Amino acid sequence: MRRPLAAPLLLAALALTGCGGGGGTEPPTARPDPTSAVEAAFAPFYDCLAEQGLKLEETESGARRVDKDANSEKAQREADQACKSLMPSELPVDQAQLKRDKAVSECVRRNGYPDYPDPDPKTGRLPESEALKYDTKLPEILRKCGPVSTEDQAGQGNATEGG
Repeated sequence: MRRPLAAPLLLAALALTGCGGGGGTEPPTARPDPTSAVEAAFAPFYDCLAEQGLKLEETESGARRVDKDANSEKAQREADQACKSLMPSELPVDQAQLKRDKAVSECVRRNGYPDYPDPDPKTGRLPESEALKYDTKLPEILRKCGPVSTEDQAGQGNATEGG
């Protein structure tokens, strides 16, 4: 059953590839070491896309993405098909974010939710909980326990997901 995993990975790939729009590219061989664990996980995939002839660009943070303006849709589809086996099946967890999320979980437990879980160290996500999902007091406790960025609310290992 790879289908449920396909959507989150596709979203991650799209986030990394972005919408493209004029930026320089460097050949994969001239590229420095990946700057993040997620970028490192995608490095073989992007190397393959470049080998398939797609033009890549770098974001301001140095992550590679497909230059959507410099590549035809057909070329992108064909390269994606050729390289899909190199798409990571799991993304590494940002350890700094995991530490922040664990601190939020500890705070929530100290503030009236003794069974509030820690995020899973392998995925960075909280286990699903119908009871917490509809708890009307929990959002206030989460606000009290620490700021959760907009990026976190999008599901990138946040302490509120599933909660």
